[in-house]
Amino acid sequence: MSKTMLYKLLSVLVLSAMLLAACAPAAAPTEEPVAAPAQAEPTMVPATEVPEPAPTSTEVPVPQEMILATTTSTQDSGLLEYLLPDFEKEFNIKLNVIAVGSGQALQMGKDGDADVLLVHSPAAETEFMDAGDGVRREDVMYNDFVIVGPEADPAKITGIKTALDAFKAIADTKSTFVSRGDDSGTHVKEKGIWTKAEIEPAGDWYVSSGQGMGAVLTMTDEMQGYTLSDRATYLAMVQEGLSLKILVEGDKSLLNPYGVIAVNPEKNPNIKNDLANQFIDWIISIPTQEKIQAFKKEELGQSLFYPSSALWLEANQPEAALKITGLVDEEKSWTEEEIRAFETMDVQAANKDGEMVDYTGVSLKSLLDLAIPNVTAATLVFLAADGYSAEMPYADAAECETCIVAFNDDGGFRMVMPDFSTKVQVKDVVEIQVK
Repeated sequence: MSKTMLYKLLSVLVLSAMLLAACAPAAAPTEEPVAAPAQAEPTMVPATEVPEPAPTSTEVPVPQEMILATTTSTQDSGLLEYLLPDFEKEFNIKLNVIAVGSGQALQMGKDGDADVLLVHSPAAETEFMDAGDGVRREDVMYNDFVIVGPEADPAKITGIKTALDAFKAIADTKSTFVSRGDDSGTHVKEKGIWTKAEIEPAGDWYVSSGQGMGAVLTMTDEMQGYTLSDRATYLAMVQEGLSLKILVEGDKSLLNPYGVIAVNPEKNPNIKNDLANQFIDWIISIPTQEKIQAFKKEELGQSLFYPSSALWLEANQPEAALKITGLVDEEKSWTEEEIRAFETMDVQAANKDGEMVDYTGVSLKSLLDLAIPNVTAATLVFLAADGYSAEMPYADAAECETCIVAFNDDGGFRMVMPDFSTKVQVKDVVEIQVK
């Protein structure tokens, strides 16, 4: 085959291929492959750990401790056992109680061996504070002392009105007398009465025991003698079978006040002054004062201790039973209890029927002196509760030595003026006006 024929054949083949390609369906354009969304690798969340519950402890925090030095009467009467658990529970404070005489308790304070004191020796307490041995003192409560003895009463003191005369009768008859002899508040009171009676007790009849109140009452009962006791401990001991009787009571000199004292923390670096103040705040609070008043009241028919904190008195201020007003430097008002605590005197005066009657009361002159009437005072007016009034010259009343504000048997007062008209014998007097 010639070259010409070969070129023609190749040309035909190429043309045929091109025609075939043109007639074939167009191929879909090639698309860039879309990558499948990447599967996020699963986040490895750590397994939630259930926290272990904190161990619940049933243990009570260890209580703080403090030392209370107090008189034996607060323990022997049962008062501390009745009161203190409330304080310990509320504040988680353990009170270590040392019950001794008031003198020994005060000495513990001086020596820095106690945090707080509860005592009943007013003169010694004043000295303690004046010496800087204490940093805070508050009134807490009061009761009274009584002279107790055997029912046979060999010294014949039953019915005697004053402790002074009773002590004289005991000494004159050399009847057995058991003394605390421990420098307690009771012992200090007893020694004061002997001193006023101008008697130095000595001899076989006078027994100085050096014991607390409960032990002294037991000893006195066994010896069928006499002793001076706080009323609370005596009544508590009667419940235990004590046979002694109260023979002398009601003398105002036998009042028995108790005070609480925070010891000066400079006495000892271990003194817990903060806890002492917590205790003081608690015992003078109104709820605790109410508990003190309620102690054995239902059981015995009378309170063994009477509350006297400033908070209590402010909340329970009684109405004045007698006032002096008008031309005075200082107007005065007193409760009946306060008037009865003054020095008293007895006088005789005629009643409305002309009969002579014995009256007990307080000198009118002494009450006027307390109010300090003005030099221009000319008249006294006695005003009764029902509005009745009577008047008299001031000068006559101011010079009257036998004129008294007398006690009514059913409470309240009346004017008893022996040398004046019965018109000024005002019953149920509530106010004396100076004009």
